[in-house]
Amino acid sequence: MPELPEVQTIVDELKKKIIGKKITDVWVDPVKPVKTGHGASWPKIKKEIINKKILNIRRRAKYIIMDIEGKKTLFVHQKISGHLLYGKWARKSQIANRKSQIDSNQEWISIIPGPLRDDSRNGYIRLIFFLSNGYQLGLSDLRRFAKVILVDDDKVNELEEIRRLGPEPLEINFNQFLNLFKKKRGKIKPILMDPTFIAGIGNIYSDEILWDAGYHPISRVENLKEKDIKNIFSSMVKILKKAIKYQGDSIDDYRLPSGEKGRYQEVQKAYHQTKKLCSKKDGGIIKRIKTGGRSAHFCPVHQKLL
Repeated sequence: MPELPEVQTIVDELKKKIIGKKITDVWVDPVKPVKTGHGASWPKIKKEIINKKILNIRRRAKYIIMDIEGKKTLFVHQKISGHLLYGKWARKSQIANRKSQIDSNQEWISIIPGPLRDDSRNGYIRLIFFLSNGYQLGLSDLRRFAKVILVDDDKVNELEEIRRLGPEPLEINFNQFLNLFKKKRGKIKPILMDPTFIAGIGNIYSDEILWDAGYHPISRVENLKEKDIKNIFSSMVKILKKAIKYQGDSIDDYRLPSGEKGRYQEVQKAYHQTKKLCSKKDGGIIKRIKTGGRSAHFCPVHQKLL
């Protein structure tokens, strides 16, 4: 699932492309439409957003929030395999000379060469917003878990997905982070991944943060001293900023709006590095265990268990 750096990258890239453009039409997979919420069907959503200008696009945790003209807001949760793409697509029937190369599951094919067309992770178009500049904003989603909600502007923060979120990790200071741990109990990795504790950190970056800070993923937070929490805070800020700089991690489904891969997987130190020598050159070999129902990757030498 795209985490904070991936979603922030998508938002940053789309800000350059779609702000000020009108949504002129919407296509949604007729066989299995993208999920919606709050009782709003796709015909109702289309009626509300067509011919409306996109005023802003922003992020909260792992969610994308698109402000449009009028009193409505589009809320997009890309879920496990969904990612928004910016390009131009045509229906399969319009590209007859390429039929032999087209997956039978693909209704739409990119007419822009390169990763939008050739990377299979970008080929599962379930939703298209047509824009006034002739381009389109598409949602590719292999597993079909993505969700779009149309909500009143003044009720965005009342959405269940938003209302229960913890603070943004790049928008708080150390003292605020420290206060989150008061009366908190449990293993550190699942707690960092808990969006009600702190928002936007998932499996990839919890591993990377703890590797950098030097703490075993099943260390108990009630055993952490203030200096330990400060180390974790410093690593959290460092790793998330680095991942944004590298435009996210494309080891799985995530892609940039251009269809290209992010580059953080080229520099990651723990996540999916099982059996590799630790980059700290401490003689450790990265191990993988299960905690809280999820995988955790760590170096048994320098990541101390508290």
